[in-house]
Amino acid sequence: SDVKKGKPKKRPYRDESTLTNDQKAILEALKQTGNPALIESFWKDNGEKKFYKKRSGQFWKYLCTLPINLERYQIFNELNKRTAALMTEDNCFVYACIQAGVDGETIDHMREVIRVRDFPQSKVQEISDATGIAFNVTIGYFNDSRHNEIKRYIPKECETVRTIDLLLVEDHYMLNERLPMTTYFIRNYIEILKACGGMNIEKQMKIYTKREDKYVVRYDRTTPLWDVMKTLWECKYFEPISYGELFTYTTDLYKQNLAPFKDLTYAPKYCVQLKKKAESKEVNKNKCKFIPEHVFFADFECSTDGFHKAFNICYDSEDGSVSESIWGQNCATEFLERLPDKSLIYFHNLSYDINFILRHITEVKGTPIIKGSRTMQITGLYKGRAIIIKDPYTVINKKLKLFPAMFNLQTGPKEVFPYNYYSSTLLANDNRTGVISEACKFIRDADTFMKNIDSIKGCRIDENHFDLEKYSTFYCKQDVRILRECFVKFRNDILKEFDLNVYDYVSICSIANKLFETECTSRMEIYMTSQ
Repeated sequence: SDVKKGKPKKRPYRDESTLTNDQKAILEALKQTGNPALIESFWKDNGEKKFYKKRSGQFWKYLCTLPINLERYQIFNELNKRTAALMTEDNCFVYACIQAGVDGETIDHMREVIRVRDFPQSKVQEISDATGIAFNVTIGYFNDSRHNEIKRYIPKECETVRTIDLLLVEDHYMLNERLPMTTYFIRNYIEILKACGGMNIEKQMKIYTKREDKYVVRYDRTTPLWDVMKTLWECKYFEPISYGELFTYTTDLYKQNLAPFKDLTYAPKYCVQLKKKAESKEVNKNKCKFIPEHVFFADFECSTDGFHKAFNICYDSEDGSVSESIWGQNCATEFLERLPDKSLIYFHNLSYDINFILRHITEVKGTPIIKGSRTMQITGLYKGRAIIIKDPYTVINKKLKLFPAMFNLQTGPKEVFPYNYYSSTLLANDNRTGVISEACKFIRDADTFMKNIDSIKGCRIDENHFDLEKYSTFYCKQDVRILRECFVKFRNDILKEFDLNVYDYVSICSIANKLFETECTSRMEIYMTSQ
């Protein structure tokens, strides 16, 4: 045989949507050469992902901007408390089975099997074996790079009691059925709305063609869910939801208990059986952990009118040798692009700053540490590079402005910043020019503001204009410097006195607990030795 022996290697998953326009153009040119070695080299140099695409169950990451009701498929038109609860209370697989009419006892068992929002396909077979339900899962691909495929899960140890058809798109399970609408309606919605604005939406959804300048309705028309989803995607009716926006309504997104226990009753069918020994490979407990090799301190400046948008980020390395700023609406992604692998980043008041970072993270690893409304730590991947983000406020529970006095460090010039002047309208198209007389309307100490403009190199443009970026960066960098110097000093003091590395802990409580354990163990050993 000419087949080489050995373990076959999987091709790494490569997501071209993460590339810049220039990178896409280069990649396309390399494809034209037909040289696979050049393409491999390109991906190696441009952050090839080190993980593989897995078909798991997650919430639908988009809002549907077309005013049709798709809540039966856990897809919503807007994000509010009600829809956020529906989106996060149950895993999409369980949600789809509820819509299919599966009884409550079986649903509770599914919740027990699927304890997290992201689960492997092997769980589907496990559920099928336990419940007697067969699942036909159609897997759809928006990018046409692969043909749709069907996976079938049939009970191996009992008779099939029923069959449920599911659709899996973008890691989201939905009940696969036909909908009372046409793709013609979706593609021509704007024109239909203009001509038939008085017609109710259910009737508009049944329009399937146009004859002699009149739209034709057929009430018996239905369309497969996949065709509806594909058409909505092609017509750009899906708008991405950011993790940060979802956190606005619920901090339970990543918690493991997806549904509350209503009582302590149980189903003997599922609960009195002996648990079989797992056949899967041992889970690598350290896959979500890594030792940081680079430490950074960072802070965002954001517009606060309407939706909060980041327009500037400043960051320092641990020793201050790197002190950079990034300006513009893409500052968050540019910051992530600059981070090396295995980076630890501190944001003071992470619960706010994480809103501008989390939406761009490729994959969240493990379970974020969230207490109440405070996000304390999140670990994830960005284009294959591991990062961990923490909040120093959980270690030093004081406002940043109090840090210099606490650690006997310099504060720098008095901060006078016209936050409300830096509006999304002013900053549109990454504008850098501000009007001094207008900015003065948003501050109390105009004299200090004018002195600061003159003291910052290159900040004043002319008599009545100043550089928005230079002024913002100056004070943002000052805050980052204070955070870095104080936190590093605190870390060094704890390391010297107690031999504990603050970087390894999430909060002052976890540091105190470790110190308590160490001291108690040491004293107990001394006591036992003396007896």
